[in-house]
Amino acid sequence: MADKSYTDQKNQEFFDNWATKYDGFKISPWFQYTQKLAIEQFTLGATSRVLDIGCGTGFAVTYLASVLGVEKACGIDISDKMVAKAQEKVLGEIKQKVEFRQAAADCIPYPSGSFGHVLCTNSFHHYPHPIEALQEMRRVLTPGGELVIFENAPDLSLYTWAWDRLLRIIEKGHVRYYTSHALGKLFKQAGFENPQLRVLRNEFMKYGKLFASIQVWYARKES
Repeated sequence: MADKSYTDQKNQEFFDNWATKYDGFKISPWFQYTQKLAIEQFTLGATSRVLDIGCGTGFAVTYLASVLGVEKACGIDISDKMVAKAQEKVLGEIKQKVEFRQAAADCIPYPSGSFGHVLCTNSFHHYPHPIEALQEMRRVLTPGGELVIFENAPDLSLYTWAWDRLLRIIEKGHVRYYTSHALGKLFKQAGFENPQLRVLRNEFMKYGKLFASIQVWYARKES
């Protein structure tokens, strides 16, 4: 089991250092693509309230508020510098709809039942206590609320499996990529009764990425 305080510190340092160049990073279009893919799994309307866990510089949050027109879009990130960059980009009418806070995924600073939809993309592999993070996501959902998680899938390719092993050595904030089977078990351990694996496939030559193995999970909080 990863040490939470150590891993959180390393994650904060890593993403603080990345914050100023995150939006111009060569695979930033890939992150935006995967966020949109995850958001497509939701059933959204004008009264929807959405929370993005590990929001980075806020693309998904501002997209939800400005393009999809949800009532409220919030984001949390362990990096206060990522949060600061996200806040800088909130302009015009969506200011009333958008909120960003600095927080870890297993300590979400919102009351229970605050959101109908919770999103988590490209960050679950950084969490030292994944079940606790999922339980927190479940806690802040309304009854019947939706959770969508996008992650890499090391069971789809030897390349992704090997890359995961390398990151565990060279990137201190990286905990692990989960196989689709393992991630499904974590959902159930956290109290989600019928999680659905909606996407499991390899992607080639898309948005700055030569190759990626992806999985998208969907779950509802039982009423």
